[in-house]
Amino acid sequence: MLPPNRESRIHGTFPSPSGRVGTMTGCLRLDRFVVVSDRLCAAGVFAGQLLDADGTTIGWGSRRKTAPAEIVRGLRGVTAVIGPVDVDLLGLTVSVPAFTIDSGARLRRSSRPLLLARRRSWLAPQMRTGA
Repeated sequence: MLPPNRESRIHGTFPSPSGRVGTMTGCLRLDRFVVVSDRLCAAGVFAGQLLDADGTTIGWGSRRKTAPAEIVRGLRGVTAVIGPVDVDLLGLTVSVPAFTIDSGARLRRSSRPLLLARRRSWLAPQMRTGA
């Protein structure tokens, strides 16, 4: 499964006070997975810098929140697909599109040959040849 306190880079958009579309760049620090109303959710802290359309910094904000999540297992390992989600940062509703967090583990077709090779490397030379 995915380890806790794993961070993922996120981005989002929001209607800025100037009337234009602002951007948010930041991260989600994943704390845990929870079930809310029979649905798997990721719980953690969304944090980021909010910028107006012209690049002016509006501020930094963070919010603890849960977001819908799905765990997907593929050839590249276990991945959590999180979102999309709306997050209230500094009183502004930031829309964050769906994003992924990888477990970091890669799946192998078979780990048995690798394990046998490791065991053999620890044997004394005379034992490897059967002498």
